[in-house]
Amino acid sequence: MLDAPGVPHPSEMEPEPERCCFDDWAAGNAKRARRKEITAGVTRDLVKALGPSRLEGNTVLDLGCGTGDLALATLARGATRATGVDLGRGAIEEARALARERSVEDRSTFEVGDAAKVQLREHDVVLLNRVLCCYPEVNALLDNSLQAARLVFAFTAPPSSGLAGIFARAETRLANIVFRIRDRKFSGFRAYVHDLEAVDRRVRQAGFHPTIVGRRRLIWHLAVYERAAELTSDIAVTRGASDRASNASV
Repeated sequence: MLDAPGVPHPSEMEPEPERCCFDDWAAGNAKRARRKEITAGVTRDLVKALGPSRLEGNTVLDLGCGTGDLALATLARGATRATGVDLGRGAIEEARALARERSVEDRSTFEVGDAAKVQLREHDVVLLNRVLCCYPEVNALLDNSLQAARLVFAFTAPPSSGLAGIFARAETRLANIVFRIRDRKFSGFRAYVHDLEAVDRRVRQAGFHPTIVGRRRLIWHLAVYERAAELTSDIAVTRGASDRASNASV
């Protein structure tokens, strides 16, 4: 399983961390995922935005995958394989269990690791759903995830501008007060609102252009990017040559 295409090798993953605060959230999310396929409204919005045209026949990398409901939902909509990476060991255990329950363990892999640091193999679609807000600094996360995205790059994050941005920053400050008060439980975790205009520039510089951008459920910004057509063609040619070389060496 670990040697399947698109799956990080154990040597490429970081040592599994001790139980973290995400594990408690994951347990609750996993219970909800057993009642309904996708637990969060904004995650459903992201799956809908991606649509069959961006998922069918493609591989998907879900960074900060949590219980894996997003990754598994892409398989149900035509993705050939889904890989999930998350910091929480408990979250990964829940994701693997859900994959077994949905009979897609042969097409999915979930591993513990920091998406900003681990070596990521290339996938057609790379997703960061409610993940940017968990990192105090996102440049390393963006650089690492963008180099792994072959065709599509998508994320959801708190808005950073306008009235919605003001509200998001106020809500984040209140949440961080709770996290600080209950510091032992949340292991120093804090939430962040990042400059999404800067994020957009970084994604565009990597060769992507936005195809869907908008507000979802008032407190989330959703963006889907695709590579420029000429770059996609170059990648397809490179992939074809690589596949032929691999076949010739067998």
